[in-house]
Amino acid sequence: MGKFKATLTMERAPGAGDEAVRFRETIPMGPEYPGDRNEQFTVVRAGNTVVTFRKLNIGGSASFPADLVNRQVERLQNAQRS
Repeated sequence: MGKFKATLTMERAPGAGDEAVRFRETIPMGPEYPGDRNEQFTVVRAGNTVVTFRKLNIGGSASFPADLVNRQVERLQNAQRS
């Protein structure tokens, strides 16, 4: 195993659930693979449940759709009320 280098960047959290955090991890792939490994993590707490969403791109930096996060967390909260 060699050295591992990664950069973590905090991003604006979605307004979903009781608490939420979003960050991006960027890992240089090196000269043999063009582009960076770019992964966005969204972690949301709704009640006593924690849910995570991940979006992985190589050579790009797309984000997990906020409307999808909101809909999934809303479904989770509705299920908790039942």
